[in-house]
Amino acid sequence: MITDSQAQEKRAAKDYGGTVNSGSGNGPWRKNDVRSDKYSIECKVTGKASFRLSLKDLLLAYKQALLDGRIMLFEVEMQGHQFVTLKKTDFLAMLEDKT
Repeated sequence: MITDSQAQEKRAAKDYGGTVNSGSGNGPWRKNDVRSDKYSIECKVTGKASFRLSLKDLLLAYKQALLDGRIMLFEVEMQGHQFVTLKKTDFLAMLEDKT
């Protein structure tokens, strides 16, 4: 049976054109949960109406993305609603690339 987190990772891999990292990124090489050519995505899912997002979690995901040469995305799904967080400097650079 597939867990909610596995379903989220699979969906995120499809959405970002990437692949799910083996063991949800707990191996020695590929960290975070999903990896695409441009992004390293950490995924969290909960059936609750709230989720505690800490600076420690964000900085760890950001560091892992930098080491992998990718932009960090932190995807949180709460009760079926999906949100993506990223570092403001990365977002602003993305906006500049669109103009």
